[in-house]
Amino acid sequence: MLKTKKEELIEELKELRLEKGITYQEIADKTAENGCPVSLSTIKHVFSDKYTHDHDYNNVLKPIADVLSPPSEDDALETKTLQTRLDLKEEIIKDYKARLEAKDKKHKDREQFYMNLIEHLQAEISFKNEQIKHHNEAMDRKDATLKDLYNRLLEKE
Repeated sequence: MLKTKKEELIEELKELRLEKGITYQEIADKTAENGCPVSLSTIKHVFSDKYTHDHDYNNVLKPIADVLSPPSEDDALETKTLQTRLDLKEEIIKDYKARLEAKDKKHKDREQFYMNLIEHLQAEISFKNEQIKHHNEAMDRKDATLKDLYNRLLEKE
């Protein structure tokens, strides 16, 4: 849906450019004047039918739209363009939120995995400690038995 909004915005920008009779070079010059320069070749790509229209909104489409449709003017086509820009921004925000939610879920899943792993390893450590305790007690009994047998052997001599 985001790509469709971008394509819709580009079509509206094409109409505005033709309506105002602004050249690609003038757009490039104005974007530079506005502090967010867009190269002439990128502008040609944006307005071309030969290329994909997956241009970055903030660095390419917004500066071009600001030149063709400054926020202060009030014209039906420009208003429509502004609305499309708002819709596009909303789609970008939704996309970012979806990505953030996916990352958050991934981190929560990973955290749960590691918590389960820690719990498993703690149980394993407890089991091993019990085995060590059991083996130590058995060794102590054997040592005591050997000591007792050794003492008896000494007494018989």
